[in-house]
Amino acid sequence: MGSESYAELHCHSQFSFLDGASTPEALAAEAMRLELSALALTDHNGFYGVVRFAEAARAVGLPTIFGAELTLGRTAPPVAEPDPGSAAGESHLIVLARDPRGYALLARALSEAQLRGGKGAPRASLAELCALGGTAAPAVDRNHWLVLTGCRKGAVASALERSGPAAAADQLALLVNTFGRENLAVELWDHGHPLDSVRNDALMQIALRGDVDLVATTNAHYATPAERPLATA
Repeated sequence: MGSESYAELHCHSQFSFLDGASTPEALAAEAMRLELSALALTDHNGFYGVVRFAEAARAVGLPTIFGAELTLGRTAPPVAEPDPGSAAGESHLIVLARDPRGYALLARALSEAQLRGGKGAPRASLAELCALGGTAAPAVDRNHWLVLTGCRKGAVASALERSGPAAAADQLALLVNTFGRENLAVELWDHGHPLDSVRNDALMQIALRGDVDLVATTNAHYATPAERPLATA
C-alpha cells in the first residue's frame, strides 16, 4: 500500500435491493485487491449483509466498518420503491458505527425505523436519532456514530441543488445540532458527471464555513466495472 491510504465509507451490496449489484464477498475481495485500508458496508436501512461481509472480510484480512444508509422522511411511503428516499420529503443519511456500542445503537435505530415505516419502506427521523445516539442522548450513548451527509439525496446536497448554498448550510446546521460537529462529515463524490465538480466545490465551501469535516467516497454500488450495467439497470 502506498503512503496515501483510502477507506471506502459508503458502499452498497446486493442487499440494497434493486440498487447494489455485488455480493459482500465480492466487495471484500475487490477492496483487498485495491489495497483499501478499510471498507464500510452501508446498505439501505438495514444490516442485512453484515454477517456475510464480516466473514468474507475476516477471511481476507480486511478491516471493516458497519453502517447503514437511513431513509428519513414520510411515514406512508409508496409500495415497491426501488431506491429509498426518491420521493418528495425524504432524504438519505449515512450512519457509521465507531464501536460495538455504536453498532448496538444503530441496530436499535434501524429496528425502530422498520416499525415506523410501511412494509418494505422503513423511515427514520432526526428526532429519534438525536435522542438515541445524538446530542439529546444520554452521555454514555453519544459519540458512537460518525454521520455522513450522504449522496445527492442527502439533505445537504439536495438542498444545494434545489435552493442553493444558504439552504444547504441550514440543513448542515441542523445535522450539527442533531449529532455534534465532531460526529459529522460532509460527503463528496465524483462519478464523472458534468456537475459533480461544481457540486463538490460548493459543498466544500459550505463545510469549511460550518467548520465541519469533509470526506470523499465513491458511493459504491458494485465491486468492478463489469457489474455496473446490473447496478444501473
